[in-house]
Amino acid sequence: MAMLYVARNRRRTVLRSMAIFTFFLVTLTGCSKAPVSLTSAQFLESLDRGSGNFDRVLKICFSEPLKDTYYHKVAIVTKENVKILGGGFLKPLASDPTSKCHLRNVYSYINKDSPVEARQLIKDYVVGGNVSQVLIQVYNDKPKGKELPIAEKLFRNL
Repeated sequence: MAMLYVARNRRRTVLRSMAIFTFFLVTLTGCSKAPVSLTSAQFLESLDRGSGNFDRVLKICFSEPLKDTYYHKVAIVTKENVKILGGGFLKPLASDPTSKCHLRNVYSYINKDSPVEARQLIKDYVVGGNVSQVLIQVYNDKPKGKELPIAEKLFRNL
């Protein structure tokens, strides 16, 4: 009887260990996202059809289409030293899953820390040929502290 009890305990211990190992293995491999690589950035002005809401669009291109959701930060500096800082989530494109490029409305980067006249500054100064640099940083998730980006690129003279 004692031998049967020991065998059952040993079997439970082995099964528990296997379950815990499997859980950690799935957790570690399931949370990783594919690496991304930024290839280009460009400002488009011809997407607006008269509404005025899409007259400033940033086209961000990657080496491969995105397969996961990422967070990105953007710092735009014009030749007149107007700075626009913002960010947001980049999701895989449902409408075109093979596209390597994402279109982002520059006005969507306006936030509580932006200057009061940010919309007019974007309209006046964030145009193709007038942007001295754009820094794009991509993160796995929205950064909460001093996390390092998984991809980062500085584009000049756009």
